[in-house]
Amino acid sequence: SPPKRVDDREGHYVFNLGENLTPRCEFPIAAVVGTFGRVLECWDRNTREFVAIKVIRSISKYRDAAMIEIDVLQLLARNDKSSSRCVQIQNWFDYRNHICIVFEKLGPSLYDFLKRNKYCPFPVDLVREFGRQLLESVAYMHDLQLIHTDLKPENILLVSSDHIKLPATKETHYRWLPKSSAIKLIDFGSTAYDNKNHSSIVSTRHYRAPEIILGNHC
Repeated sequence: SPPKRVDDREGHYVFNLGENLTPRCEFPIAAVVGTFGRVLECWDRNTREFVAIKVIRSISKYRDAAMIEIDVLQLLARNDKSSSRCVQIQNWFDYRNHICIVFEKLGPSLYDFLKRNKYCPFPVDLVREFGRQLLESVAYMHDLQLIHTDLKPENILLVSSDHIKLPATKETHYRWLPKSSAIKLIDFGSTAYDNKNHSSIVSTRHYRAPEIILGNHC
């Protein structure tokens, strides 16, 4: 394990790329920062494959939310008899006051892919396929009395990073398309149980539906 360091002022774990998180996991080259913490792309020496590890900030409210997310992920995994299109938890552990959740490694989010394409839209057939899979994952959650509450392009990941480059056109110099349309839903930290009390204000503000904003006045 790396030497102990003081977390940064926001409670994020401080690390150097290429060092070990645990004797089993090594940080290679990638990290994504979010409100909850960081997602690190790591090499698992036991399985000899890359995994994604969500390292939660060492702040009580984020640790509590992470434990709720772990409960949801384990519930989803226990009942997943077929492909639910929900990301799979592999393990979790508490490391130096940071909850760490180990996931299968997936590709980029739909948002990141769009951004790389300078926000050029996906073809209609591809959008239709994304929509079908997303509805399957939402239906699976609803069967378990779970509500995701934070559906957005940032939380929908392509299963593979493989892509193709289309020839140049007059409108754009180039355009990328994913080789596979397979997607998975991620980030269950805001999941609500349908049979329990939960906040009436849900979802990320700039994606929030009018009926949520208007509340009972809708």
